[in-house]
Amino acid sequence: MQRRDLMTMTGAALLLAGGRALAQSASTESPAEAKVVRIFATPDGGSSIEELTISPDAKPIDITRMTASVYRGSGARAPDWHTAPRKQFAINMTGELEVEVTDGTRRRIGSDLVYLEDLAGKGHVTRALGPITNVFLHVPDDFDVVAWAAGR
Repeated sequence: MQRRDLMTMTGAALLLAGGRALAQSASTESPAEAKVVRIFATPDGGSSIEELTISPDAKPIDITRMTASVYRGSGARAPDWHTAPRKQFAINMTGELEVEVTDGTRRRIGSDLVYLEDLAGKGHVTRALGPITNVFLHVPDDFDVVAWAAGR
């Protein structure tokens, strides 16, 4: 089994476990808080980004499909504004990228868990800061990440 495959399965398992299977920090005895970065459409047609803490009570998620992509960007092509094709989690397995939303906020994404739900409006810009490998976990259309993260 390749390292990438193992990392993919581990990331999916952590997500499906509702954030319960987190490694403990060597400097403390309490587990780290699980977080998800949410990118969403705003009522005015823009987009915004926020970080949600995942409750230990978050339930397992029904994943409808899983896909993976590898992007080796050269920087020769300027990134465009785009919306998410569907509600989905993205796990950056390797590399780093930057996401920009319409209010000008930019956030670097490393191995963060990201939830994309800006399905309408202007969307967001994704800039690869080098070669990246992403795994996408598709969820049902009626999935509510805010309620899930809150453990409801």
